[in-house]
Amino acid sequence: MHDPRWLQLIERVRAGTPRLLDDFLAELRTHDGYVGDAVAAEDIERTARGAFALFAARLAGDAGAEEPSAFAEALGRRRARQGVRVERFMEAVRINFRVLWRGLERAARPDLTDALLAHGEQVLDVVERYATEVQRAFLAESASMAQQHRTAKERARSRLFSGQAEGEELAAIAEMLRLGPDAEYEMLATAHDVERLVSEVVSSGGQYFDDGDTTMLLRPRRGPVDWVDADDRLSGGYVSRVPGLALVGRAAALAVDLAERAAAGSVCRLRDGFASIARETMLERVDGFAHELVGAFEAAPAGERERLAVTVRTFIRTGSMQRTAEELFFHRNTVLKRLRAFEDLSGLDVTVPRDAAIAMVMLDL
Repeated sequence: MHDPRWLQLIERVRAGTPRLLDDFLAELRTHDGYVGDAVAAEDIERTARGAFALFAARLAGDAGAEEPSAFAEALGRRRARQGVRVERFMEAVRINFRVLWRGLERAARPDLTDALLAHGEQVLDVVERYATEVQRAFLAESASMAQQHRTAKERARSRLFSGQAEGEELAAIAEMLRLGPDAEYEMLATAHDVERLVSEVVSSGGQYFDDGDTTMLLRPRRGPVDWVDADDRLSGGYVSRVPGLALVGRAAALAVDLAERAAAGSVCRLRDGFASIARETMLERVDGFAHELVGAFEAAPAGERERLAVTVRTFIRTGSMQRTAEELFFHRNTVLKRLRAFEDLSGLDVTVPRDAAIAMVMLDL
């Protein structure tokens, strides 16, 4: 078991993750052929967050952290499919280590330097193990790709769904994949029933791309009925209208983001996930000042918050006191009292559109 001072140091590093991420991205930008070329910036940022989280979990000895990492396995395979050269990929891994070590040194000053020195070898072991895992997965996937003779079409799909292709390259990809550059499409990101969906999408003149975790499916839009309304077996993140191939990359990233927010077996559209996406962005921007938006609500007991949130959530969705009362089996006066109690705590009157919008975003309603 780790000593308390070491665990205290790891918690400091976790709290400093935003700076670790900034340092990593700044150093990585100096390496041509990685950022903005083979790999989309959103992918790099998401991956860096995952790597630092894995390092912290293993350094702290969290439960399950010593098991082989599915994250490292998926990353190695994905980078190989994205066409990143192995030396550039491993340099990014080395940057991870350098940034982590600097972060540990920063967090250790002035009172925990001895804890860092006592665990220096453990840090090296954790990073070396991670490097071995991702390199093994990368090389295995590269060998598989060579064996299966990946075609130019697969490379074109990768470029299309990453959003990196434009201009003449995008036109060439459209011709190769037989897609209309200016046609309207639908996008679904899912990890379920993939074999059937890939077959249906390809036969309908669409395309797909598997990033190792999620399959993104693009198909030409057919009439006014949304794909997910015509097939109730679908689940994941869905973008109903993609106006042309130039926006496929952005639509794919958005669909993947929505898929992560979808309840099991359900579809999450942009309207469903918008408040959650906005919440993530806003929490970072207003960090330390959320009280100016939601008053004392977050300080209330958890049971009280949830009781009021259920009522507020239903009211915002229905827009009606009467329908809220009917759905929750309350008297209308009970709904009114709870909305007033919510306003007393938060300062937000959800009958006012501006306040309702703040409540939805800031309180994840």
